[in-house]
Amino acid sequence: MVLKFRLISNEQDDFIRDFEILASQTFFQLHMAIQENLHFDKSQIASFYICTQDWEKEQEITLFELSDEESAKVITMDNAVVGDHISKVHEKMIYVFDVFNERLLFIELVEKSKKDQNKHYPLCSTEKGSPPQQLLMDQLFGLKDFSDGAMMDSNSLGEELFDPDELNELGYSSELYDDDLPDE
Repeated sequence: MVLKFRLISNEQDDFIRDFEILASQTFFQLHMAIQENLHFDKSQIASFYICTQDWEKEQEITLFELSDEESAKVITMDNAVVGDHISKVHEKMIYVFDVFNERLLFIELVEKSKKDQNKHYPLCSTEKGSPPQQLLMDQLFGLKDFSDGAMMDSNSLGEELFDPDELNELGYSSELYDDDLPDE
C-alpha cells in the first residue's frame, strides 16, 4: 500500500509537496526524503507529531531519543513504521524541522493506492512553490560563516559580544548591586 502525504507550510503560501511512501517504510525514510527534497541540513533535529483533526499534537516520533528516562514512551523515526501510525485518509501530522523555533510543516494523508513496481519509494510526486528556508544555528546566533574550514576557538565566541570593562562603565559591576541591598 502506498500512502500519499501532502505537505504545506504556514510560512510559504505557494509551497506544496506530495510524498508517496510505502506503508511498510519508516518515518526516518520519509524524514530523509523531505530533507533531501527541501535541501535541508540533515544534521538538524526534527520530529513528526501525530495530530488530531484540529492539528493538536498527540504522539511524537522523534529523530532520536533525547531523554534518559525509561518511563517516557519515546518512539524514534527509524523504529516507527508509517502505516502503523497513519493509515486513514485525512489523518494529520506535523513535521517540526526546526525544534528550537517551533517551525513546522503540516502533513495530511490525502490518498492511498497500490504500489507501482516502476517507482522507488519514498518519492516526491508533486513539487510546487518554494519551501520555507531552514535556519541553521549559526544564522540564529549571528555567528560567522566558517565554511572555509577555519575553526572557532571556544574562548573567542563571547569576545565579540561584549567587553567586560564596558559593562562596568555602564554600571553593571558587582559593587553597584552590593550597595543597592538593604541594610540588615
